[in-house]
Amino acid sequence: MKKNSFFFPVDWANIIYVLVLSLIIVFFRHNQPNWIYYLIFNFSIIILILLVVKFLSFSNGVARFLRHWYPVFLFTVLYEETRYLVHIIFPGFFDFWINNLEFNLFGNYPTVFLEKYSIPILNEYFLLAYFSYYFLLPVSGIALYFGKKIKEFDRMIFTSAVAFYISYLGFIFFPVEGPRYALSVVHPIPIKGFIFVPLAQWIVKVGGLHGGCMPSSHVAIACVVFIFVYKYSRRVFYFLGPLIISLFIGTVWGRFHYFLDVLAGIIVGLLSLYLVEKIEHFREMSKDFNFQEKDFSLDLIEKK
Repeated sequence: MKKNSFFFPVDWANIIYVLVLSLIIVFFRHNQPNWIYYLIFNFSIIILILLVVKFLSFSNGVARFLRHWYPVFLFTVLYEETRYLVHIIFPGFFDFWINNLEFNLFGNYPTVFLEKYSIPILNEYFLLAYFSYYFLLPVSGIALYFGKKIKEFDRMIFTSAVAFYISYLGFIFFPVEGPRYALSVVHPIPIKGFIFVPLAQWIVKVGGLHGGCMPSSHVAIACVVFIFVYKYSRRVFYFLGPLIISLFIGTVWGRFHYFLDVLAGIIVGLLSLYLVEKIEHFREMSKDFNFQEKDFSLDLIEKK
């Protein structure tokens, strides 16, 4: 392996996701008139990743920072692309199924049930927790990266990539618009607040993905961050932990997600942790096998 061509696991995760997404685009191109532009965009992303791997591996300073952190920026770029591909397979939304299931399970819609507890101070707190999602990866990443825990940082980013990409594919294969749209009739009174209520609602309105609710990528990533800061940065955990637990509630409280979206997000987060653990274990076993094979070969040469 050349010194300037070292791939991280997250690099492969990025490339594989973009290739899978490109195959979906080609297969369902009849539903997306501009499909060729998305393919060009995707292959440009792959070329960019290869350039990062070739020229920024084993670098120092700013280049080294970009080498490790570029996936964090890429997640947002690929999220924005998904915005235009939500209906490439199915033209509508599947909220009806979720609403029926939740109503049959709970006897009411969870967002309607929580509405009776809606007061400005609680609204502010839970939407502050929801808003904190946008700082979870940067804060936890800075704590690990500048705390000289680069290996743990890379593993968290790799796990986040798996969680994000499972979520993005979920948006495409099962588009759901969420209770703020599908249940707007049963929520005639808006949620009242002063700072974080309007701020969170504005961010979702401007940057949210209409149809990207199932699973909740907010919850999936929050779950990943929760585990990593608990294991490797306990001080940050004491700060972020309560916010993350409140975020799980805040996604439903703010009518951004269904309860089942949250449950699916937790499952995706835990599944991503499990998959990455297995992949890392396999990589370690492969390294040990290669070293043993090399030592065995050297022993034979020496005996001869």
